[in-house]
Amino acid sequence: MSEFADVKAVEKVVPQTSQVKSFLSGGFGGIASVLVGHPFDLAKVRIQTSATGTYKGTFDVFGKTLKADGVRGLYRGMSTPLVGVTPIFAVSFWAYDLGKKIVHAIPGREPRELNLAEFAFAGFFSAVPTTLLMSPTERIKVLLQ
Repeated sequence: MSEFADVKAVEKVVPQTSQVKSFLSGGFGGIASVLVGHPFDLAKVRIQTSATGTYKGTFDVFGKTLKADGVRGLYRGMSTPLVGVTPIFAVSFWAYDLGKKIVHAIPGREPRELNLAEFAFAGFFSAVPTTLLMSPTERIKVLLQ
């Protein structure tokens, strides 16, 4: 009877998140990140690449872009970051979930919630595949700028 209780306790602590769910969650998070952040990236690039005095600041870029091109102008060129960032976030979330499962699978580890060091390990672990995917895309981005 106590053996059954131990199994129930472990099931409550060990996350049962599917790898696909983590991957898809990261992908949608990446899409959301691009949707929110792209107008600011557009403003940054326009300020950096325009002649001095063309824009007074971020809100001036927004105002002039909206006046000239409407809301769609704020999202011009968004497809490239969308294609690049979405898989990076997807892999990051997947690897973070995998890192937590690795910690839970350590032999002799008590079935309990993760502590700060174990969460940190999962985060560090997620950086490995994310960096392997991100480095080539960042290199291409730098070359194109």
